[in-house]
Amino acid sequence: MIKNYFTIAFRNLTRHKAFSIINILGLSIGISAALVIFLITYYEYSYDKNIPYSDRVYRVVMDIGPDGHTSAMPGPMGAAVQSELTGIEQTVPAFQFQGDATAKVEIAKAGSDNPTVFKKQKDIVFTNNNYFYLMPFKWVSGSPEVSMKEPFSTVMTESRAKQYFPSMPISEIIGKQVTYNGDLTTTVTGIVKDWEGNTSLTAVEFISLPTIAKTALQNNFMMNTWDDWMAYSQLYVKLNKGTPASQVESQMTALYKRNTKDTKQDFIKGISYHLQPVTDIHFNTQYPAFGQRVANMKALYGMFVIAAFLLLLACINFINLTTANATQRAKEIGIRKTMGSSRRQLMFQFLGETFFLTTVAMLLSICFTPFLLRAFSGFIPEGVTFNPLSNPMIFAFLIGLTLIVSLLSGIYPAMILSGYKPVAVLKGRAFANSKDTRRAWFRKSLTVSQFVIAQFFIIATIVMSKQINYGIHADLGFNTEAILTFQAARDTSKTKPQQLLNTIKAMPEVQIASTGFFSPA
Repeated sequence: MIKNYFTIAFRNLTRHKAFSIINILGLSIGISAALVIFLITYYEYSYDKNIPYSDRVYRVVMDIGPDGHTSAMPGPMGAAVQSELTGIEQTVPAFQFQGDATAKVEIAKAGSDNPTVFKKQKDIVFTNNNYFYLMPFKWVSGSPEVSMKEPFSTVMTESRAKQYFPSMPISEIIGKQVTYNGDLTTTVTGIVKDWEGNTSLTAVEFISLPTIAKTALQNNFMMNTWDDWMAYSQLYVKLNKGTPASQVESQMTALYKRNTKDTKQDFIKGISYHLQPVTDIHFNTQYPAFGQRVANMKALYGMFVIAAFLLLLACINFINLTTANATQRAKEIGIRKTMGSSRRQLMFQFLGETFFLTTVAMLLSICFTPFLLRAFSGFIPEGVTFNPLSNPMIFAFLIGLTLIVSLLSGIYPAMILSGYKPVAVLKGRAFANSKDTRRAWFRKSLTVSQFVIAQFFIIATIVMSKQINYGIHADLGFNTEAILTFQAARDTSKTKPQQLLNTIKAMPEVQIASTGFFSPA
């Protein structure tokens, strides 16, 4: 019987080609949009799910009064927490290069005085061996106890190692030297496999923490200063099992107060420390950090609503077309009922036809999705990919969506079409009763709703495009022509930055020059 249902569904599909194409395209567009939005939300919600015992892993953050919030830490905080506080299993400080948290990396080439240079390399941190217990990377060569123990040691992921040493086997990379920003030379002491999964802890290159104490970075990172901090300093902790976060928070705040009791700044008194769950980092805009992309929960919820409305539009379109086409199926229904078909069997038949059309639409959406991801790549997170063979959740979503859309689209037409009385149908009076007036009213309501939703999306798109256009072309209030900015290497002396500024001012082509921590714009 099921085979018969699908045979009839296929015949109707080929017999009413225009009707079928419109229905399939409408459903496939709705399913494609829902699939792309699912891929984005699945990607965003997958962050930090692979960290073991993530319920006990936190980032230390700081609140300054009622309105100030930062994830930056004073330089000495990590060492003090590790040695003085209780209830903490692992303490993981992470420092990034100052400026824009990137570094110029130089790799010496055999037989040449000109090294290979990689400008603005991201995701480099100074940290301790606890990082590799917090996030248990698989080691290809080396170990956390040995590779991160000595100063001037570097561990990197396989992908970063292949970038620096493309033609060299992993075994030969150990012992090679890597120079950062022209004056910090380290030795590669370990290689780990790339982290599987998405995480807010994005580091792929790890310089041993003792390196800081042996260089000018000791002053740059203010490793002995408690009443100041920079965004390049982060601190993560893993609590002992059963230790409440509030207990550790109070200890951290007390620790900070002890070390800043002689500080005269009033705002220091209003500082308190809190533990932010690692699973909250990716969605919390209150505590931003360099190199960490934060997802917008409101935008994700908005995308859910858009996907639901697009699917609703497709379902309404299907219902309207199917019920409008009812007159062409009336005699078929009358004959089937006369031959002994029950209403239940007819409903299964029409639902089967809807499922068949929805399945075809779903297969089309699988073909459309890669093109949509490329077309909207500027608005979609870089890591979002469409690999259904490697991600069973995509198949589960498509199967579930196909069943839901088939039911929503097919249940009303199936109830209407299967309810015709055979005698009235065969006499041509199937639509001559009061019920059809109510059904027409329902169809009109669906049509009006469809146009209202569509017009809302069109108006919203126009308004948003105008707003974006305004943001791009609005008058900034100053002339942007011939204004240049560049970043100079940080120097702890007071004379060199001023000498550089004076030299630039002395150039006849320069009208005015100034220095600052960030660009004014």
